[in-house]
Amino acid sequence: MTPEELEQIIIKGETLQTEFKSAKVHPDALAAAIVSFLNTAGGLLLLGVEDDRTITGIDNEDTACQRVEQILANNITPRATAYIESVKYAGKTLLKIAVSQGLDRPYHTRRGQCFIRVNAGKRFASREEIRRMYLTVRAFYYDESSVLNTGLSDIELQAFDDFLNLAYGYPKDDTRTAAERSRLLNNLKAMQDEQLTIAGLLFFGHHPQFHLPTARVDFARFADRGEVILDKKTLMGRLSKQLEGMEEILRLHLSNGGVIREFEPESRYEMPLEMLREALVNALVHRDYSLSAPIRVLMFNDRLEVHSPGGLPNSVTLENIRAGIHVERNPIILSLMAKLGLMTRLGTGILRIFRLAEETNLPTPELVESDSEFVMTLYRSTT
Repeated sequence: MTPEELEQIIIKGETLQTEFKSAKVHPDALAAAIVSFLNTAGGLLLLGVEDDRTITGIDNEDTACQRVEQILANNITPRATAYIESVKYAGKTLLKIAVSQGLDRPYHTRRGQCFIRVNAGKRFASREEIRRMYLTVRAFYYDESSVLNTGLSDIELQAFDDFLNLAYGYPKDDTRTAAERSRLLNNLKAMQDEQLTIAGLLFFGHHPQFHLPTARVDFARFADRGEVILDKKTLMGRLSKQLEGMEEILRLHLSNGGVIREFEPESRYEMPLEMLREALVNALVHRDYSLSAPIRVLMFNDRLEVHSPGGLPNSVTLENIRAGIHVERNPIILSLMAKLGLMTRLGTGILRIFRLAEETNLPTPELVESDSEFVMTLYRSTT
């Protein structure tokens, strides 16, 4: 870094990826700043520059370096690393601490505090943000995490027996012991020891929304300009019930024209029901259940929007999706859904939606992604 580049950084002041600290900064404060960089996108910390950009420098380069190394080793969990270098500016020696985004996020201070970087400062990471760090970095999936205060008594036994019969051909058996049911649920990762997992609760629970209130689908039908709500529903219960209920609602609201085929009348909806089913299953399987938001299905005169909480996982892009490439955000939910025959594990759902739209001369569906949700827009027939 040239003196000119360093000068521009100091003139610009603290930013999302730049922070100044006095050489006398408390170890906990320095650790908190480094943690915020590790948990976000990395950044540059200049030691020997005050908050008001006054250059005070450091007294001893070796002592200052050793102090930072000790903080990285002892004040941050898991142990962190940074590139430390002394630089000269305005006749003073500064310590430049370059921090990359951490590979073992989330990082915490020794007091258990987890910070993320925002604008020119930091804040505590929310519970959902910490979970998303785990999802991004580790081989951990939210749908296999256990739900507190749940157990075998929360299982609807009929639904579980029906699943075993349909998925594996197991005969329905009312004599199964609690230990045997627990073993089967653990094998499916629907249970973790004595507690149900997110996936297990959503597939076999009596009342999943008692523990997961936003694991639901909200439907709204709007009038011409989208300002007046003509109808609205909330779909609760197990995922299969939510899917069935949403299909019934859409059948009621979609135009249903009749055609004559081989002298027999045939019902034909304005949009292929298979296309709608794929869009709904995609949202139920791939949404981010760590976010406190429901799936929203919004119906307008010209389109149907399916809003799924959470952006695309990991390195998935809209281009990847259109090419049939996918990453499993909720592999247990996906596996259980596939065993029920409600979807495949091939990642072909989006491709099928585009193909059906083309075959029925409907406008091309649109996919839009943001940090908080993924929106699929299916256009209704204009004729």
